[in-house]
Amino acid sequence: MFFSVILVVLGLVVFSTAKAAQQGAVGMRITGLVLLVLGVLSMFKSSVVVVPAGNVGVVAMFGSVNPKPLSPGLHVINPVANVEMYEIRTQEYTMSATQGEGQQKGDDAIRTLSRDGLPMPIDVTITYRPNPASVPWLYQNFGTEQEVISKIVRPSARAAVRDAMANFSAQEAYASRRAEVPAKIQEELETLIETTIKKSEAPQVSPIIVQQVLLRNIELPDKLKASIEAKLTAEQEALRMEFVLQKEKQEAERKRIEAKGISDFQNIVSAGLNDKLLQWKGIEATQVLAESNNAKVVIIGSGKGGLPVILNTDGSVSSAAK
Repeated sequence: MFFSVILVVLGLVVFSTAKAAQQGAVGMRITGLVLLVLGVLSMFKSSVVVVPAGNVGVVAMFGSVNPKPLSPGLHVINPVANVEMYEIRTQEYTMSATQGEGQQKGDDAIRTLSRDGLPMPIDVTITYRPNPASVPWLYQNFGTEQEVISKIVRPSARAAVRDAMANFSAQEAYASRRAEVPAKIQEELETLIETTIKKSEAPQVSPIIVQQVLLRNIELPDKLKASIEAKLTAEQEALRMEFVLQKEKQEAERKRIEAKGISDFQNIVSAGLNDKLLQWKGIEATQVLAESNNAKVVIIGSGKGGLPVILNTDGSVSSAAK
């Protein structure tokens, strides 16, 4: 802005001087006019700002911050004002022991202790986004995006992980209750962020919205890890054996019920059988055989119990009483 003012002043001075000069007046006038146009264009450029999509602008002038952020798009502002861009998209902050994964160089894993006092380096990723309406307040109280990360996000996240892990044993965090760990870390993180910003008279709506905590890795000593895995294997084997025993018990019960049904059926059938019934069934069978197309000789009353004897053409003998 000051450069634009200087150009305008120089242009006016040169242009005015050219009027009084006798020689070279045209060239000086052109030079003054060019300086004047450049100054005006530069001043106009300082008065127009474009806020990119996914960002808001914070207008600051002479130490005063406008509480209303600039939405994405084209805006005309005071040429002496300064505009700081803030990204309001979802952002992530990773702390990892693996080189190149996190924002910090080198090993940035969080060293913490479990409930039973065992050391556990942990890698986590925090996803968050600034509240657009509260961005001017963040800028006024904490500074730029990087300063918000260094003053709020990073220290709160590391403290939250340590506070959360104090509620879990090494085995629980590594295996049996691993799914509960990120939720507990997020709960602690939201509480710490709220505590931090309330000390600066924060607005009612939280300036920083924590969206998710991702547990990337929990590193345990090799012996402890092997011990936990062996215990989990034994527990799974015990569950499998319990399932097998339950299945065998169910199969034995099924066979007992089946045998009881067969026994009841046989008792019912035995109670209903007598000679008259057998003779009647023999007569029915004889009638069916006699009506068939096979060649045969039927001798009435010669079989067992007075039933007929049937002689087939091949010479074999059959009786309805058999």
